[in-house]
Amino acid sequence: RIEDLMLELRSEFSIVIVTHNMHQAARVSHRTAFLTTEVDEATGERTGRLVEYGPTYQVFSNPSEKRTEDSSRVGSVRARHTLDDALTTTP
Repeated sequence: RIEDLMLELRSEFSIVIVTHNMHQAARVSHRTAFLTTEVDEATGERTGRLVEYGPTYQVFSNPSEKRTEDSSRVGSVRARHTLDDALTTTP
């Protein structure tokens, strides 16, 4: 499994993954960035924005930004996992 390989390699390498799968992010990461897309109403241009970045445990269990907390994706991870389950990675 690719996640098993990532867990093995992370002690020696920095690994960056981009995923919409918040459960996967909770399982394999030490640190998590939550991003959103904003659309300029005048031009229609889409711009990515960093909302929050920090230890995975903190971002999922006690986000500091309301937009992170309001995200159904982050909330679903918090609701489905205990601290001893998927969020066991620590910095």
